[in-house]
Amino acid sequence: MKTHSIFFKVKSHTIITFFYIIIFLLASVTNSNSQNINCDHLVNPEDLMIDGEGTIFPGDTVCLLAGAKDYLFIKNLHGESDNYIVIINKDGEVIIDNDHYYGISVNNCSYLKITGSGVDETMYGIRILRVSEGSGLGIGNKSTDIEIERLEIANTKYSGIVAKSSPDCTFETIRENFTMFNTNIHDNYIHDIGNEGMYIGSSFYLGKDIYCDGEPVFVLPHIMDGVRIYNNIVENTGWDAIQVGSATMGCFIHDNSIKYDSYAEEQWQMSGILIGGGSNCDCYNNRVEDGKGDGIDVLGLGNQKIYNNLIINAGKTYFPGENPTIHPKHGIYVGNVSTLENAGYYFYNNTIVKPKTDGIRFSNSESYGNKIINNIIAEPGAYSEYGDNSYINVNDPSINITISDNLKTNDLDLIKFVNPELENYDLKLGSPAINSGMNLLSEGINFDILNRYRPFATYFDKGAFECHDPGASIDEISFQNNYPQLKGNKPNPFCNFTIIEYYIPKKTRVEILVFNSIGVLIREVANEIIESGNHKLKFDSENLLKGVYYYQLKALGKSFTKKMIII
Repeated sequence: MKTHSIFFKVKSHTIITFFYIIIFLLASVTNSNSQNINCDHLVNPEDLMIDGEGTIFPGDTVCLLAGAKDYLFIKNLHGESDNYIVIINKDGEVIIDNDHYYGISVNNCSYLKITGSGVDETMYGIRILRVSEGSGLGIGNKSTDIEIERLEIANTKYSGIVAKSSPDCTFETIRENFTMFNTNIHDNYIHDIGNEGMYIGSSFYLGKDIYCDGEPVFVLPHIMDGVRIYNNIVENTGWDAIQVGSATMGCFIHDNSIKYDSYAEEQWQMSGILIGGGSNCDCYNNRVEDGKGDGIDVLGLGNQKIYNNLIINAGKTYFPGENPTIHPKHGIYVGNVSTLENAGYYFYNNTIVKPKTDGIRFSNSESYGNKIINNIIAEPGAYSEYGDNSYINVNDPSINITISDNLKTNDLDLIKFVNPELENYDLKLGSPAINSGMNLLSEGINFDILNRYRPFATYFDKGAFECHDPGASIDEISFQNNYPQLKGNKPNPFCNFTIIEYYIPKKTRVEILVFNSIGVLIREVANEIIESGNHKLKFDSENLLKGVYYYQLKALGKSFTKKMIII
C-alpha cells in the first residue's frame, strides 16, 4: 500500500471574487461547528504517514482532514516543553477502521499532543473504531512527553492504548538509558477492547530476560516519570481497564469512569484499575462498577493515597453462583510486588458497595504505617463466611495498620444513599455517614468525588461523597455542653487578621493549626493548656498569599475544621 508524505502549507487567496465570497459564506454556515484552526500542515485521508524530520517544527499544528483512514504512522515529531506540536482533526471526524496491527502508532516523538477537539460539539473527533490484529494507539520507540485527548478507541484485538518502549537488543530503552516523561491521557472514550483498556508502562519493574543472538540478557525496563490519566470513560475491556506499571513518581489516576472490566476472565489480568509493580500512583475520584475483577488492585511502591473512589459490584459476575471465597474478587486488593522499606498505603473515604468477596483485602506484609480511614463498605459477599472480617480483611496480624472511623454494614439501606437503584450514591440527610468521619485535611483530603469541598459542616463525612445539603450542618449549640466547639472566625473573608472563636467544656490541651488549600500545615497557632469556656484568638495573615485556608481545633481527642479566606 502506498503511503504519501504530506505537509501542504495553507496558502491565502490573493484574489477573491464575489462568487467565491458567496461560496465561502455558504461553507461557513454548513460548517458552523468547525473551529477556526490555523493549520501549518494538512494531512489528507489517503495520507498514512506523518514524518516530521526536517519539516515539522515546535509549535506547528498538523491538521487531519476529515474522512476515513486505514491507519496513521507518526514519527520524528519533536516539539519543546513549552511549545508542543499539535495533531488535530479538521472539518469533521477522522475515522480509522482496519485489519492492521495498529490504528495510530507514535514513534520517536516528543512534546506532541494528539487531540480530537477540532470540531465544536463533537467530543471525539478522532475515532479508531476497529483494529482487528492489534492495539488502538501505541506510543513507543523512545517517545516521551505525549498528550492524548478526546479520542474514541474501540473493537481492538489487544489493548486500547499502549504507552511504553519495550527493551530490545539495542539497549537504548533500558532503565539506565531512557525515561518516559509526562504521559498525559485524558477525556477519551475507550470501549470493547480485547485486552487492557490502557497499558501504561512496563509490568516488569524488577526486570526480565530478553534474547539477543539466542542468549538471555537480563534488563530493567525504563521507568515512567509523570503519568496523568483522568476524565476517561473505559468500558467493556477483556482485561484490566487501566493498568499502570513502573510509574515511580508523579503518577495520578483520577476522575475516570470504568464499567464492565475483565470480561475475558484472564487470571491475573482482572481489575478496574491496576497500580502495578514499581508504581507510586495516587488514585482518587474514580468510579468503578460492574466489573468481573477487583475494583482496584494496588501492587505498587507504597506511600500512595487511594481515596474518594466509588466501587460498585466488584467481581459480582465472576463465577457468581459459587461460594464468594472461591475465585475471590474484592473492592480493593493490596498485594506486594515492589514495596519500598517502611512505605505504607493510605485508603481514605472510599465507598465500596457489594463486592463479590471482601471490601478491602490487605495482603502486603512488607508495608508499614498503613491507614484505612473513613471508608464505607456495604454488603460484602463473603460476610456469611468471614463475618466482620469481610469488610476489611487483613490476613496477617503482623501488618502495621491503623483502621479507624469506617462505616461497615450488611444492610445497604442503613447508609441512606440518595438513590442506589439509579446509581446515585451521594448521601441524604439522616445518613450515619454524615459528620461522623475523622478530619483528614492534614492528609490533603479537602474535596469529595464530585470535587465539592470537605468538610461541608464541622465534621468530615464518611465515604466518597460529602453531603452538601444545608441540613447537614450541625447545630453546635446542642453539643456545646459536652464537646469542644469551633465556632468560626470573624471577619471572613479578611485581609490582615481575623478572630477565631472556640469553646472548651473543660480544662485541656488545645491545638489550633492552619492548613493551605491542599492540606499542607503552614502554621501552629496554639498548643497549650486552656481553661474551660469560650475563647477568642487573633490570627494574623502576615506572609500568607490570598486564597482559601483551613483551620483546625484539636482538643479532648476531637478535631474540628472550618474554612477561611484571605483577600
